[in-house]
Amino acid sequence: MRHRRGTVLLCLALALSALVVSGCGEGSYAREYYILDVVRQAGRAEAPAEATVEVHRFNINSAFASRSLVYRLGRFRYEPDYYRQFMIAPATMITEETRRWLADSGLFKQVLPPGSAVSPTYTVQGLITALYGDFTDKAAPTAVMRIRFFFTQHKSGSDTVVFSQSYRAATPLSEQTGQDLVDALSKDLIEVLTRLEADLAKFLADQSKGAASP
Repeated sequence: MRHRRGTVLLCLALALSALVVSGCGEGSYAREYYILDVVRQAGRAEAPAEATVEVHRFNINSAFASRSLVYRLGRFRYEPDYYRQFMIAPATMITEETRRWLADSGLFKQVLPPGSAVSPTYTVQGLITALYGDFTDKAAPTAVMRIRFFFTQHKSGSDTVVFSQSYRAATPLSEQTGQDLVDALSKDLIEVLTRLEADLAKFLADQSKGAASP
């Protein structure tokens, strides 16, 4: 009887071990990786001045700094998703997409690479303050992004912030999947950069007119 009971316990232990190993194996293969897909569709503008720009790496709120997708589940409740992640750190990725967008826009004569030996007319800094899927309203989930941009002008040996603006975008989610969230965040970034470009075009035009005035 004692031998039979020991055999049963051993079988149960082996079964539980198999389940644990199987579960870990499935988790390691279930991780998903994403990148933002941002394409500028409009034609190039004609640069109003001989301005150059350098885009510095953006900062990001620490709550959204990791590669994990983040979900907002309540007013003060956020949760990272270990199994669904950005392939590239979000601050780096959004910086690169902004640099590419400005280069494609034609607003500047040149978008300088990081660490360029050439002194730029302007430098761009960004602060990403929101980057998450908002599921607080289960009937209307959205992807939320908010970025504040700072343009600094280098003139007469001093640096001055000449343009500062915050942009927020929220795109509805059709499905609550990692791919759908990243697609919606990509649309958010397109909206943010489109609005930034429009504001910069006006700003640079005003700067050009001011410089031409006697």
